[in-house]
Amino acid sequence: MPLPENATLEDAVSINRHRKIWSSLATVTALAAVASACGSSGTSSNGGGTASGSAKSQAAAAQKRVEAYMRTPTEINQKVPLDGKIPTDKPWVIVSCELPGCRQITDGAVAAGKAAGVPTKVLTYMSTDETTYAAEMKKALTLDPIAVSPIGGSQSPWNSLQDEYRSAHVFITPIVIGNTEPNDVVTEGSGSQVQYSRTGGEMADYVIADSGAKAKILLQDVPAFSSLKAYTDGFEKQLSKACSDCKFTSLDLTPTQVASNSVVSAIVAALQKDRSIEYLVTSDGAFLVGISSALKAAGLSNVKVVGGLPDYANLTELKSGQSTAWTGQAQDQLGWVALDIVGRKALGMEIPPADGGAVTQILTKENIGTPSETGLGVPHNYQDQFLKLWGLS
Repeated sequence: MPLPENATLEDAVSINRHRKIWSSLATVTALAAVASACGSSGTSSNGGGTASGSAKSQAAAAQKRVEAYMRTPTEINQKVPLDGKIPTDKPWVIVSCELPGCRQITDGAVAAGKAAGVPTKVLTYMSTDETTYAAEMKKALTLDPIAVSPIGGSQSPWNSLQDEYRSAHVFITPIVIGNTEPNDVVTEGSGSQVQYSRTGGEMADYVIADSGAKAKILLQDVPAFSSLKAYTDGFEKQLSKACSDCKFTSLDLTPTQVASNSVVSAIVAALQKDRSIEYLVTSDGAFLVGISSALKAAGLSNVKVVGGLPDYANLTELKSGQSTAWTGQAQDQLGWVALDIVGRKALGMEIPPADGGAVTQILTKENIGTPSETGLGVPHNYQDQFLKLWGLS
């Protein structure tokens, strides 16, 4: 289901003190208003459908893939050098929000611009008022930019401005927008649904390997948010492709349930309904505040918790063994990937889907190291690798 036009994830999760990288464009009241359009919580049983081979062979194949996903990245995903230098005669404008996650990405983008000699300007919209998002995107055009990068939310607040951008010969490179629609004005996005779908598939492989290709799964999602739905869609697709004996039950929740702190209770109720379920998969770790103690209290400590978009609290719990695996993402690199896209667009180069994305890694207790609030932080020399790709070192 597409992202509601007047709502994004941050509005709901900020109620629960979550600090994710999306921005909110509506109040909780607005979220409640769209809840009926987003569906209601419920479950539906599904199973792997197109996989072939024995469970043993499927688990072995998945394990081989997972070994690569768990290795600490030493190289960025971008491989093709730029055909020339990124233009530095016009500013790159970042349209960010006031939330900590937006600021983290903005800091990375400004650092990338400084390293490449590209002047950057930052405008800020308020995450509770989508009209300010559109207003700042319009204001960005007055700065005579080479490109503008909005952070968070959806395209909806600024879609109507595309003709103005086209006339001004300015392109838009989105960052962490889950329903990016590339065209002649909007480029591939940094941290788009393409990357989320891929990492969902990687987590499916982890569950297949860990379960011996016989997993019973509760797959929790809030499909109203397109980037999160991309993660679970990727998970479902890979599970169907690679595991004939795996079964999953969907638990699709609404933004209202997120805003009212009802996610954990809904999960526990679903797990109590079917105690044969062994894995809880979530599209966003921020939903699971308090899940470990809730599972223990319900006698469900055997359920393994895995998922995407972990925050610092999730990773800390992983380190202590209270969860099993997370898809770690290099949020500190999203701004660098965005500038790489800007350079390729400005130079008329081909841009692959999501420009290859920022690096990711499946994290477990064995390979997590010291949890960080800034993302993976690897490769440790990612800045130098980007500069070399840009012909600046």
